[in-house]
Amino acid sequence: MVNIPARFGRVAAAFDEMSRDRSFESSGSEHSADLSDLVNSFFEREIREQRIGGDGDRDGNQVEIDDDEFESNSQDSGFHDCLSKLFDRDDDGVGRSISTAVEEALEVIGGRDSSPEFNRRLMARLRSSGFDAGICKSKWEKSDGQPSGSYEYIDVNAGGSRYIVEVSLAGKFTIARPTAAYAALLDGFPAIFVGRSEEMKQVVKQMSKAIRKSMKSVELNVPPWRRLSYLQAKWSGSYKRTTNEIPRAAAFDGLGGSKLVGFAAAPPVLFVCREDFAARHGVRVGNLTAAFNNEEVLL
Repeated sequence: MVNIPARFGRVAAAFDEMSRDRSFESSGSEHSADLSDLVNSFFEREIREQRIGGDGDRDGNQVEIDDDEFESNSQDSGFHDCLSKLFDRDDDGVGRSISTAVEEALEVIGGRDSSPEFNRRLMARLRSSGFDAGICKSKWEKSDGQPSGSYEYIDVNAGGSRYIVEVSLAGKFTIARPTAAYAALLDGFPAIFVGRSEEMKQVVKQMSKAIRKSMKSVELNVPPWRRLSYLQAKWSGSYKRTTNEIPRAAAFDGLGGSKLVGFAAAPPVLFVCREDFAARHGVRVGNLTAAFNNEEVLL
């Protein structure tokens, strides 16, 4: 409910203005009725002006905003402001240098996806540029309605901090039937995200709230893979880090599928038949061998 402050000066001015335009030649009861209408009209106008945040249209064409809509818009604005601060790298020289290196690497690599091959090529380019980059693979088990899953991403250790590198991060937060406000949040994402671990955690937290708000407004349930616990497990859960440019599974291909690691491949063993062996070493071929060769055996 909107509280109207006491503005006696404006009330008096409104009375004076109305009194100049009206003729009070009627009876006292009619004059009281006109005064009551004037007061009601004044306060109704005050309510409209406060709800639209200003004087509004003097022609009386104000658009009223209810309390729920005002709160919703305020929340959307809060999401936008918080994400903008998290994406701002103006005061982070290390983060800017990593972002520049990623841009240069993408010009050589080409494409922008999140496949293991792409991540390894990007990681290799960053390492060749002097950065301690690695591939991090997180994995989590099913628990409390949360499905199991795994995820790979790139991190860089620099300036005493661990930075997470994501290309096209907005794509990790797409949802069904997004509202205009939610779509605007995704449009505000940078093409290349470079941020510390705690900053990534805050991004996930804000987007989780925005997802819940957007899907609730269109009467949809939030799927398990868009809930906070699942999203946090990707970038904030336990992980294994490697700097290998070639995935371990691919390294086995050259060994014919062998699972032995650290052993040189043995030279191939050539087997010869007994007849060839006998011919070289002067050994007589027996009856059994002759029978195998479809030769007639004399008893």
